[in-house]
Amino acid sequence: MTEMVPLVFSLQNKKIVIIGGGKIAFRKAKAFLKSGASITIISPHICDELKQLPTITWIKKYFEKDDLTNAHIVIAATNDKKINNFVKDCTTDFQWFNDVSNQNNSDFHTPAVVRRGDLIISVSTSGKSPVLSKKIKKELETYFDDHYSEIVNDYASERKKTVVE
Repeated sequence: MTEMVPLVFSLQNKKIVIIGGGKIAFRKAKAFLKSGASITIISPHICDELKQLPTITWIKKYFEKDDLTNAHIVIAATNDKKINNFVKDCTTDFQWFNDVSNQNNSDFHTPAVVRRGDLIISVSTSGKSPVLSKKIKKELETYFDDHYSEIVNDYASERKKTVVE
């Protein structure tokens, strides 16, 4: 099996399509809310939490292949493995796909993330144990408090001084 590679992407003006309207779809959408991406939910029904998200677009229908047109990231978050597999079959080689029910069927995994300003710490078990990732995240949150946001900015100032000299 090939090794996973951790990356940090800017998703500004990218299109994310999430198929499914339950609690897992909500968690995935919430993770991308501040990314600058447009988020579209395809599902005949959505949970109340998704309805509260201000910047998502909900298309109230069953999934069709054309729903993925121009999507950069596609997330199959249904509780039906056949639908999730169908969504995967509809993606192109240039779309990043995540199947919440089968990480082996996915191009990427969403890590547990600790943010302190511009400091981003992510933890991944390559999809094998989200519970362990969350546990480690909680430990990191206690160590890396909000003060680290200032530390990053201090280091950035020092770096600019060094580059100018």
